[in-house]
Amino acid sequence: MTDAIVFPALSPVRRKDLGTFLMIHPYARRRLAEADEALGYHLADALADAPDDDYAEPVQVAVLVACLALAEWAGERLGAAPEFCAGPSFGERAALAYTGALPFADTVRLVDEIARTERRYFAAEHRDVVTHSFVRVSEERLHPLLAGLDWHDVSGRLDADFHMVSLREPELDGFKSAISAAGGYSLYTMRPPAHTSLFSGVRALMEDVYARYTLSAPRVPVVSYQDGTVLTDPEALRTALLDGFVNPIRWVDTVRSLRDLGVDRLWITGPDAMLSRLRTTADTFDVELCDLRRVLVRPRR
Repeated sequence: MTDAIVFPALSPVRRKDLGTFLMIHPYARRRLAEADEALGYHLADALADAPDDDYAEPVQVAVLVACLALAEWAGERLGAAPEFCAGPSFGERAALAYTGALPFADTVRLVDEIARTERRYFAAEHRDVVTHSFVRVSEERLHPLLAGLDWHDVSGRLDADFHMVSLREPELDGFKSAISAAGGYSLYTMRPPAHTSLFSGVRALMEDVYARYTLSAPRVPVVSYQDGTVLTDPEALRTALLDGFVNPIRWVDTVRSLRDLGVDRLWITGPDAMLSRLRTTADTFDVELCDLRRVLVRPRR
C-alpha cells in the first residue's frame, strides 16, 4: 500500500481542544517547547489570550504545531510511511517542515509572519470581499448562480459539488439565497477571503516574506493543491506557495495526481472538518484521520 500524508487547510477549531492537545500530548509538548523558543513567547498563553478569530497568529501557529505533532505520532505509533505529501492552502506550510524543506523553527516564524502580514493587508485592502463555501451544487447549476454576481472569482473546487467563491459582501445574502433555491447548502464564509486573482498585492508582500527563508529540496515530494504538479525543486515549491494566494484550491486535481502516482491510502493529520469527508477523497483512498478527536477522546470501557 502506497501512503501519502495530507495536512488540512485551516478551518474552525475548538480552541479548548487545541490548547489541551498542545499541553498534554507528549509529541505536541515537545513541539510546543520548540515553538516557544522560536517565537520568544509562550504559545499556549498567547493562544488562550487570542481574540475569537480562527486566523489570529497564535491560532495559526498552534494549528501548525498540532499538525506536525500528529504527523509524528502517526508515523511512530501508527505506522504511517508516506511517499508523498500534500497540503491544501494553509496545510502546505506544515508540509514545509514535515518534508524538511524548511526547519521547524523557521516554519513557525514563517507562519507567524504570514498571519501578521495578511492581517495588516486585509485591514486596509479588499474589506468588502469574502469567500463563501457551499456544497450540493453541480457544475451545471453553478454557472447561473455566478452569472448573477457583479464580480466573483472561483477560489476552490474541492469536490464535484463543493465550491468556494469569492464575491463582494453586499451580494452575499442574495447569493446564499440563490444557493438554497438551487438545492445547495451553504457552509461558511471566510473573512478575510482567500485564493483569488484579485490579491496580487498580498502575493507581492509575501514574496518579501518568503525571501527571508531558504527552502531546501523536500525529502518527500509535495503534490500541489493548485494543479496536482509534483514539487521537488525548492524554487518551484516557493513559487507554488506564493501562487496559492492568487490561485484557487483544486483538490480534485490533487486527488487525480495522487491516484496516478499509485497512492491508495491517505493519512490526514491535523484538525480537519472537510477533506476526510469529501466524496472524492473517501471514494479514492483508504483514509486514516489523525485529528484531535482521535487523540483526545478516551475509548469506552
